[in-house]
Amino acid sequence: HYHITVVLHNPIWINCNLRRRIMSIPEEDLRKALAGILLKDDNDDEGVVDGIDGDIVSYLAGMLHEGGIDDVEDQIGPFLEGYGCDEDLISKACKAVTSCANGATSSGKTTVNGDGSGGQKDAGAVRLKQGLVSMSSALSEQTDAEIDANRFMWGQDNKIAAMTNQQRQAHETSVSAKDKRKQRKELESTRREYESKMAFLAAEEEGDAGKASVSHMVLPDYRSGRNEKDIWVRNVSLSLDNGKSLLDDGELKFSHQRRYGLVGKNGVGKTTLLKAIAAFQVEGFPRHHRILHVRQEIRAAGGSVSVLQAVMDADVERNTLMEEEKELLKRLEKEGGRDVDAVDIKEKLNKLKARSKAEEADEEFNADLKRLDEVYERLQIIGSDSAESKAAMILTGLQFTPEMQSGPTSALSGGWRMRVALAAALFIEPDLLMLDEPTNHLDLEAVLWLESYLQSYRHTVIIVSHDRSFLNEVCTDTIEFKNRKLTYYKGDYDTYVKTSEENIKNSMRVYQAYQDKRAHMMEFIDKFRCSAARAKLVQSRIKTVEKMDLEAPEPIVIEQLWRFAIPNPEPLGRPIISIDDVWFDYTPVDEATGSKKSKDEWILQKVNFGVDLDSRMGILGANGAGKSTLLNLIMDRLTPISGSISRNSHLRIGHFTQHSSDKFDLQLSAVENMLNLFEDAEDQSMRSFLGRFQIQGTDALKPMMLLSGGQKSRVAFASLAYQKPHVIIMDEPTNHLDMESIDALVEAVKDFRGGLLVVSHDQYFITNTCGELWVVGSGKVSKFRGDFNDYKKETLERTAKRVADSVKSLSTINK
Repeated sequence: HYHITVVLHNPIWINCNLRRRIMSIPEEDLRKALAGILLKDDNDDEGVVDGIDGDIVSYLAGMLHEGGIDDVEDQIGPFLEGYGCDEDLISKACKAVTSCANGATSSGKTTVNGDGSGGQKDAGAVRLKQGLVSMSSALSEQTDAEIDANRFMWGQDNKIAAMTNQQRQAHETSVSAKDKRKQRKELESTRREYESKMAFLAAEEEGDAGKASVSHMVLPDYRSGRNEKDIWVRNVSLSLDNGKSLLDDGELKFSHQRRYGLVGKNGVGKTTLLKAIAAFQVEGFPRHHRILHVRQEIRAAGGSVSVLQAVMDADVERNTLMEEEKELLKRLEKEGGRDVDAVDIKEKLNKLKARSKAEEADEEFNADLKRLDEVYERLQIIGSDSAESKAAMILTGLQFTPEMQSGPTSALSGGWRMRVALAAALFIEPDLLMLDEPTNHLDLEAVLWLESYLQSYRHTVIIVSHDRSFLNEVCTDTIEFKNRKLTYYKGDYDTYVKTSEENIKNSMRVYQAYQDKRAHMMEFIDKFRCSAARAKLVQSRIKTVEKMDLEAPEPIVIEQLWRFAIPNPEPLGRPIISIDDVWFDYTPVDEATGSKKSKDEWILQKVNFGVDLDSRMGILGANGAGKSTLLNLIMDRLTPISGSISRNSHLRIGHFTQHSSDKFDLQLSAVENMLNLFEDAEDQSMRSFLGRFQIQGTDALKPMMLLSGGQKSRVAFASLAYQKPHVIIMDEPTNHLDMESIDALVEAVKDFRGGLLVVSHDQYFITNTCGELWVVGSGKVSKFRGDFNDYKKETLERTAKRVADSVKSLSTINK
């Protein structure tokens, strides 16, 4: 037998072990350990010693993690001393790092040492006893500790190999640890900004919840200005609370009785601009105009007042004038010494004027009488006498039935309350009406009525909308909000698009001509630069080029159009979906009386039609007619009371709605959300798939709460495409999408070789994706014989008749 004697010094192994353990600790854990000692309550902005902050702590943690150390105190002690840390603080920081290293590498598994005693097995190299260790050829007799030590000494330790691979990968990556720390800090800053924004919106909604009125308007100051009706404000700048600039030295130019469409990408600042105008926060904006902004969403709870009364109560000026009228009449009658019992306002006013001519009328009486005359004049201008019939007409146009108008607002859903807010704004009829996505909560019938109503609006309108057909029908001018500038175009949205494209082409021609001329001159200059005979001519050309560069047109940057594709499904045998004699109602039996409801009152009655891979069906009808009910029956979310619905056993149905983004957990990343939805998918393949929808890099890995609205929509598009559906069912898919996303969705649906069913108020989307129209109403589902323009004409005639009947009925009641 041969015996080998190896002398191992314990301190060397301890230092090597400590270095490996510190380098194996995640950098974030090291940072937390140091932050607990060097920062006040983990506050990144304030340390226990002046000069130390979160960046310094992150730097220290990175230095420890990347390089490793043999002695903690020798490595970070001088660094901390330079910032004025005393020995006690330095010692605490060193102990925190060492404790973190010991705690991170302890596996917690009890092993039996060579001497038979129990102990904890270390994840790194074990600490060997002082003295000599004998290694004989009978290797089977070695203890676990000795085997572990030998493997480490000869480089066979798996943990060492894993750590070496990790270091190699760290050197190969293009992102340094410093950049990673910077990205992490930016991510946390964005997260805090998002949470602050959400808290502000929640507080704003909570404040609105206690208000009974459905629209709010700042009362104008009629004594200011010269009562000019046009609005022109120069040098307008707009920025957010965090200092981000949205508009630089812009101009607001609104002509009386013009209707403007305000267009621009989501997040450019359109809503912020409208809010600033409505609150008179734009410096120099004339204050003698009645201005009202109807927001996209109003979450305030409804009250007990009727819908009709809520709309009339929304006119703050009318209510204020009527209260003032009562006070003035009461005071005037008291000053006159006797009551004026005339009911008619004109008669009452004439009697008061007659009394003012008498000798007993004092100065105060005449002042009150003059103010009363002004109040009546203003009430006549805003149409106070016909307030009730006007409110009823607007509500009927927005598809409110007489029962809904007389019912309380608290009984309405959020979408119907938004209609009440819109009705209130139209009833007030402000000098400047600003509508922010007014069609989002309307059905097609209400959208068509609103189009016709706004076309004859007597004042100025500004509209933000994603519905290009609506903009084309209503707007006389278009304002482009882009690159912190407002650019004005004459004409509707399609005219704006054509004009904008032509301007880009002209600008490109001008820029190309400049480039060609400059290149020609530079070619001459380079060719004869060294020629003495042509020195003067060269110098002249150089000066000409320098002058051209000073006056050079800006280079034209053409934004690349984003498109995506929905994979085409494999063929399926017919029938794909077959609906045969389906009857359905949510309450076929009256719960109060226990009697059966007449089948003529059921929401769907004897429905028959089929869907195959060639179907392109637009489902039309008023809200509550049964469109969503029909879709839920097709998707097997509801069961018909009678009749049958047959589906191919291999059928895959994709469902996309305006709330498709709500199914995601915003605390998770896009990749994590997609992996949760599709459990069989792999991480890397999902990242590649999301990359096709421009969700790539850090965007794919950061929490979805930090993504923009357009990016969330793209993740929703990705989830739809990943299903590879045979039939796609869409319920108001264009709500909350910008124009670019709508165009991408239209093109994807056009190229899709599967079935399609669409419920939408967006005329552009329906006409560009659907080949046939089906109308749901009065319990029936029937194919419409005609194109969309025919349906539009028929709907407007039907709505106009309903409005006329409603006003006539109200007039009869008042008599």
